[in-house]
Amino acid sequence: MKPLRARLARAAARGVSLIEIAVVMLIFAILLTQAGPAFSTWLHNQQIRTASEALQNALQLARSEALRRNRPVMFWLTSAANPQAADWLVGCSNPVGAGAVPEAPGDCPGVNTANAVPVNAPPVNWIRRASATDMQVPWPQVVTTPAGSAVLTFNSLGMVTANLDGTPSITQIDISDPTMAAKNARPLRVTVSGGNVRMCDPSLAAGGTDPRAC
Repeated sequence: MKPLRARLARAAARGVSLIEIAVVMLIFAILLTQAGPAFSTWLHNQQIRTASEALQNALQLARSEALRRNRPVMFWLTSAANPQAADWLVGCSNPVGAGAVPEAPGDCPGVNTANAVPVNAPPVNWIRRASATDMQVPWPQVVTTPAGSAVLTFNSLGMVTANLDGTPSITQIDISDPTMAAKNARPLRVTVSGGNVRMCDPSLAAGGTDPRAC
């Protein structure tokens, strides 16, 4: 019998056969078929989380800027799609006070958005804005409570106050992905109460011990 080292050297020199390559490719194809749907589900749910965190951070930015500037600052959902995508803008109302007094220089950097939503609002200079495309979250969609609301204003104390355009203030934003099967989806929710902004999971039972529950 040939030594083990010699047999291994011979096998290495022989290489792999077409049948062995075909078997490996078949196994790889089976694994890919099984893993593909799971990866797609994970990717879509990850976009829901990313969009939810972005909206939560934007609301917290509006509140912190209202405190820092000692003046009202608005958060707007600016998507023209129906249902809405996760596009948003944080900006200062303009003009300040009555009449046509403009913003003080540098008080609210950005560009004038006189023709932006909400339709009846005065012009604003935006502090920060983002679109779902920029954030690479094209799939998630948002639904607000009250229905059709798109604006939320924080006053100089960091509390929710009446919107200048007279529309109802957002109290809740539900983020989901309608392209997913309901059994695989993990929708999230961002709520605003007073000056508190919170992200939660509506699929978890309320009133339980899990802090993620709504």
